[in-house]
Amino acid sequence: MHRHLARAAAAVAACLATTAALAPAARADTRTFTDKGAHLTTVEVAHTKSKVRVVADVGPFGVGDHVTFWLDTDAGNSGPEYKAEVHPNSDGLQLLRVGSFSSTGKPVDCDGFRATSDVWGPQEVTITVPRSCIGKPAAVRVAVRAAYEVTGPDVIDWGPGTKKFFGWVAR
Repeated sequence: MHRHLARAAAAVAACLATTAALAPAARADTRTFTDKGAHLTTVEVAHTKSKVRVVADVGPFGVGDHVTFWLDTDAGNSGPEYKAEVHPNSDGLQLLRVGSFSSTGKPVDCDGFRATSDVWGPQEVTITVPRSCIGKPAAVRVAVRAAYEVTGPDVIDWGPGTKKFFGWVAR
């Protein structure tokens, strides 16, 4: 009887080993968050082996408008660690190390940092940050602030809310 159990256990172990060997490699997590604001509508965060990519659907976007992204890379610290402000059709962007939402920050040397925002293109603003520039975090979460210059008072739309983050996105 014990011999039959040993054979069954060996067969199960072999099946499990084969399944594990054939399973696809771990992949990046991508999450899309919906914002209840009137202008900023969705934010997609893709956290891959090499980079974090954030795409914000901002609606109609003009030359005087801009979007600020905050990245939280440390679950032990409730605030952001990085910030990037993106102005459409501009090359004056940089990644900043910050200590809070109100911090002006210090520039981070990050060769692979990219941003796109075009008033004549898609109604989205994108940042791409190499993970090596932000300490290769296990997970990230983002906050987005879109500022629109309009007649009358300017419109500010935070996603998901004023100085709040969307959920964590693991790698």
